[in-house]
Amino acid sequence: MEIIIVILALLSQILGLCGFVFSCFLFLKFSSIKGWFNKKAGTEIVSSFSFRSIRTLIITGGLGFIMMIAGMLSYALLFMDETPADAQACWLAGIYVALVLVYPVWRVVRRIRNCSQAENKKAETWRLFYDVAVNLAALCGGLLVLVVLSFVAVILSFTKWSHFVPGRLYEMAGVDVVPESKKYYWVGAALGIVAVFSQWLSSNSQDIIGGVVCVSALALIGYAWYQIRSAAPENKKRLRWQWGYMILTTYAVFTITWILIFVAIALLILYIVLAATGNTGGKDKYKVTCDNLTDDVINGRGICKITNARCRMRDTGVCPYN
Repeated sequence: MEIIIVILALLSQILGLCGFVFSCFLFLKFSSIKGWFNKKAGTEIVSSFSFRSIRTLIITGGLGFIMMIAGMLSYALLFMDETPADAQACWLAGIYVALVLVYPVWRVVRRIRNCSQAENKKAETWRLFYDVAVNLAALCGGLLVLVVLSFVAVILSFTKWSHFVPGRLYEMAGVDVVPESKKYYWVGAALGIVAVFSQWLSSNSQDIIGGVVCVSALALIGYAWYQIRSAAPENKKRLRWQWGYMILTTYAVFTITWILIFVAIALLILYIVLAATGNTGGKDKYKVTCDNLTDDVINGRGICKITNARCRMRDTGVCPYN
């Protein structure tokens, strides 16, 4: 049993690394990957990157979350007055895992059957391979790449390499993804400031602020959904990509803002402590200034070069050797 666990853990690490690498290649070299799959299929099966390819994975994730809540409720109701045996807990967990896997297994079987019945079996088969690769990349490292990409996009937007991320995204999506204006950054910055200063408020105030932030986020998502739904068909794809990009980069600005504020506060406290320590009276304070005293950290501070010891007259302002 232990060997199986070790093998599964090693396999998950390998899949995670491969998924992360493939996700990076999708972003950096999408045209090359698209051309390779199209060449293997003998026709154009990939024109641009679409999140429709990972629709099954997204729906499965949603079902998994719902089943997890249902499993926790069932566990609490069935074993309210007793501690279940390991076998009972495993059976209960296995039932809900099986229910979650019904949909993705049905989708895979359906895709394989469609490949076998398609007129161009070669193209459909390679399309299936492409979708499997994209889903594995999204499952094993795609989310991490999205998070890292959002931070990179925000940082590079203030440098001379600001066109790097927009160029790669245009190559993937086939539409302009990055908005020209960065004014929406202020939303993330404001949320970051609120998050920092809410730490010094009472728990009730923190709950109120958290509720306001959640309601604002839901309102923003609702507004984005309304804009996409009411847009012309030719603009829907561009709006979906732009709103997704803005949500990710707003989160990145929010995180960067509160990190910078905490770092600034920590440096300010450190400066105040060092300044207070350096300006206090005592044996480390001396008023004597002459060429015979050292004043550096490496060789010593307040050391008399003549006696090779600390100057005893440093607090009086009188040097016996002048």
